[in-house]
Amino acid sequence: MSFFKDVSLKSGGSDLIGFFRTSGHHSPLLFLAACVPTAIIIYTFYLDILEKSKPPPREIIYVESWPATRTIEESRAAIAERQKMKDKMIAREKEAYKAFGRAVGMDVDRIEREARAEQAAAKGAEK
Repeated sequence: MSFFKDVSLKSGGSDLIGFFRTSGHHSPLLFLAACVPTAIIIYTFYLDILEKSKPPPREIIYVESWPATRTIEESRAAIAERQKMKDKMIAREKEAYKAFGRAVGMDVDRIEREARAEQAAAKGAEK
């Protein structure tokens, strides 16, 4: 806080008045060159705040509907088809994780063998 004890508004004001009273040539273009970029930056921040303060657009979720005449077999077939698609997605995700693990230098095959052995031991303990 020792910096602020040396600051005085009275001294600053008298220095500013003394500067304006000097007979030197002060260019208004220099003043504009100093003020315009600052004003542009402040205005840009203002526009950024306006843009970011808008709430995001609403998310619309569509729900599937089925005809009332749909049979149980059709429902089971649709469920089985969707489950196959989910299984494929899970398999692709596992392969992607394995590729990432290999890329960072992990022994993915050893980790998978250990996980299968633990699962087999857990199943054996249940029985």
